[in-house]
Amino acid sequence: MIFFGIDNQTVELEITGYQFPEITVAEFESDDNWLNISLNVKSNFGNWSTVYPSLTTSDVEKLINWFDTLSKNVQPARTCLSFIEPNLFFELFNEFDSDKKMIRINFDLEFRPPYVTLIDLDKEYYVDIRPDNLELKKIAIELKKELDKYPDRKPLGI
Repeated sequence: MIFFGIDNQTVELEITGYQFPEITVAEFESDDNWLNISLNVKSNFGNWSTVYPSLTTSDVEKLINWFDTLSKNVQPARTCLSFIEPNLFFELFNEFDSDKKMIRINFDLEFRPPYVTLIDLDKEYYVDIRPDNLELKKIAIELKKELDKYPDRKPLGI
């Protein structure tokens, strides 16, 4: 799915598979549901692509719910949504019931541009998007379609 940002910036996010595709039944609830996330970023900071196992199936579900909640003008539990791996996080910068939401997609660690040097480690890398409620609902639906290809693998006995 593609997030369309301001100033013609884009973030293409795709789930490309499980980190460990050979596992068919989870051995450990959290370890076996890591997903490889592919990003293709075109931003004011430059353009880059990367793939890294940075979200779990439950992380993507939280992201879907966060966008769905915002699409209904309901206040989310948190205005900043982060995950176990701090590579990617989303921040709401205006009111939850605004006609258009100001959301920042932040990139850190493995999701930073590959040309980042030690000097630039404190610099922030992000793309701002301003979706309306219809666009937020579409984002939630598109993320759900991505996640449906990779269901949560539950350990035996659960």
